[in-house]
Amino acid sequence: MEITILEKLQNADSGPLIVAELSGNHGGDLDKALKLVESAVDAGADAIKLQTYKPETITVNSKDDRFLIKKGLWTGKYLHDLYSMAMTPWEWHRPLAEKAKELGSVLFSSPFDETAVGFLEKTIEPILYKVASFELNHFPLLEEIGKTGRPVLASVGVSSLVEIERAVDVLLNSGSPLVCLLHCVSEYPAEPDSFNLSSIKILRTKFGMPVGLSDHSRGCTVAVVATSMGARVIEKHFTLDRNEDSIDGEFSMLPHEFAQMVEQVKIAHAAIGSVGYYQNEKSAPGAFFKRSILVSRPVQKDEVFTEENLRIARPGDGLCPSLWTEVLGSRASANFEVGYPLTVQDFKKV
Repeated sequence: MEITILEKLQNADSGPLIVAELSGNHGGDLDKALKLVESAVDAGADAIKLQTYKPETITVNSKDDRFLIKKGLWTGKYLHDLYSMAMTPWEWHRPLAEKAKELGSVLFSSPFDETAVGFLEKTIEPILYKVASFELNHFPLLEEIGKTGRPVLASVGVSSLVEIERAVDVLLNSGSPLVCLLHCVSEYPAEPDSFNLSSIKILRTKFGMPVGLSDHSRGCTVAVVATSMGARVIEKHFTLDRNEDSIDGEFSMLPHEFAQMVEQVKIAHAAIGSVGYYQNEKSAPGAFFKRSILVSRPVQKDEVFTEENLRIARPGDGLCPSLWTEVLGSRASANFEVGYPLTVQDFKKV
């Protein structure tokens, strides 16, 4: 599976790596979390992702107004309270990873501090890591991730090009063999007209590395368009329901929606194909019905070819119409019946 995932990150001929982000949609229920893993794999996810943190490793327990969320899905909640509700208990990581492996998939995570990296290495040995958008300036964390020597997906939703460059340098210089940048709009949910997907090409050109999409929008349109622009990763939040305890449920995909997205992404990738300059094995048969120079009435040997006994018509197995003026006025080298496709041997100059 590791080789497959690396190929998906690096090889444009392979479809994008499709990641199901579980976040806090388990609602604090391990059985539901296990069901999420199973349903995500059934829906076509290549990999399952968690978030590894504790409230105290991501914020501080303060009721100061600065820690109060004032807009969006979680309006009225303090950061510490929100993260207490949304966290995935650390003791769940091993059984969730084992469930993914049992189903032929893999599970990895976004660590939010250095202790989370050590825990993940000791507990599930993930084959890659994800850096969340808001952690891309957490350089001690990036160094610790880089030291594992594993590939990294890095969301860049709230970073400038200069900040992205610094983060990539830290990851690579610390030991990571590959960084895939994930274009992201850090809004929950994000509106399609906020994505500016042309940024995918900018990131790929600027940094010379694979680029993907971390998508918080509803539906699959943005993911499909990103695939058509060469995204190597599609990450979407996954949920079993949109109940209150599924904390990211409003912008997460239900199983049947995720399965539909997987199918549409595969279709989009297949449609990209390779550069064929309008001549490939599948289009060649259709070329038979192009125009060519055909005999339109019986012609006798040495008769002059004219517009009366020749026609530019279908099918396309005769001379190219670009030779029309060259053929007109020449003489037939043999007798020809109606419909005969002329060749260069069939006429001679007067």
